[in-house]
Amino acid sequence: MKILNLQVDESIYNELLEILKNLPESKVKILKQDATNKFNFEQAMNYTLEKNKQLYERLS
Repeated sequence: MKILNLQVDESIYNELLEILKNLPESKVKILKQDATNKFNFEQAMNYTLEKNKQLYERLS
């Protein structure tokens, strides 16, 4: 899975979020983040675990 960061104007944010929510959950994971904030602990942990999983899959 790849990560895509988008900066979206607030005027279209809700509409874009609705479009993304209609995609299969197994294919898209939505991580909301305010542009002024860093990753919170849970987001950082999930990111790290996902990267570790990818690494172990490549190594096996």
